[in-house]
Amino acid sequence: MASSQTPIDPNSSTNNNSSSQQQQQPRPLQMGAKGAYIVRLLMVGDSSCGKTSLVLRFDQNVFSTKFVTTIGVDYRDKMVKIEGAPMRLQLWDTAGQERFRSLTSNFFGRADGFVLCYDISNRPSFDHVIGWMRDIKTRAPPDCDIVLCGNKSDLDSDRVVQVEEGRGLADEYGVQFFETSALTGFHVEEMFTSLATTIKRRRIDEYEESQGAGGGGGMAGGMASVSGVSQTISLGKGEGAPAGATRSCC
Repeated sequence: MASSQTPIDPNSSTNNNSSSQQQQQPRPLQMGAKGAYIVRLLMVGDSSCGKTSLVLRFDQNVFSTKFVTTIGVDYRDKMVKIEGAPMRLQLWDTAGQERFRSLTSNFFGRADGFVLCYDISNRPSFDHVIGWMRDIKTRAPPDCDIVLCGNKSDLDSDRVVQVEEGRGLADEYGVQFFETSALTGFHVEEMFTSLATTIKRRRIDEYEESQGAGGGGGMAGGMASVSGVSQTISLGKGEGAPAGATRSCC
């Protein structure tokens, strides 16, 4: 083994380590109005996995029975407090169809975190996780945090992707894993809170420990969705969406 190793120049090693440490330093989170940190979370995954329903459940604690396909990118935001830090979670709900991939991928470079979704009753949506993860790894900043989300756990009788498969793939990529149900609310809040907590610890706590606070730029870009009159089933009190936010369901 030793004979196959390439000799290392001490000065070169030092420079490489320094460069590596610099590259791995987390970016500071942008500070928004009223002292809240802005956290940009992108929902990605195949169409019909329930990405919009997860956002709606987390934002307003409702489930819509109307299926409306997201066109391009939809947006909501929600104020939360994570370990004492006020954070404005900007939830960017991207379209899963291939024809919108070039548009939605433009948002990857400014993301702080991703919720990568698949449908536990749809094997192809799970198989395509590898492609979505490749897009994230090549287009998103290296300090992004990711959650792999197996949605529609209420359809257990129709399950084709086992929990162990989802957890195993998440472990392979070194990301968090949750199974959720937008219909029942199972693990939805826990998933978003866990992702926000991981981002807070990396991008606020670790950053301030290393060099103090800083700021970044905002996310911009076009967004549109096809909207329609939908019936909603209210399951509790939730915060309303900001004025002008578009709505869709899945």
